[in-house]
Amino acid sequence: MTAPIAAAYMGVSEGTFLARFGAFGVKEGSNKLWAKAQLDRLIAKQFALPQARGAAAERDDSWDDVR
Repeated sequence: MTAPIAAAYMGVSEGTFLARFGAFGVKEGSNKLWAKAQLDRLIAKQFALPQARGAAAERDDSWDDVR
């Protein structure tokens, strides 16, 4: 999703979203996009919600260090 949509999904302003998570977007042509699955993991981590664990090879830990 684009930054404005991802920011609304996370419940923060676009500026706040970009400051916190801008570096983690993926460049697609002239757009920068964020995956809903990654945002869902951030929300679950922020609120200490249990997350279903897949096989170790399937686990995406690229956002684990994001605060």
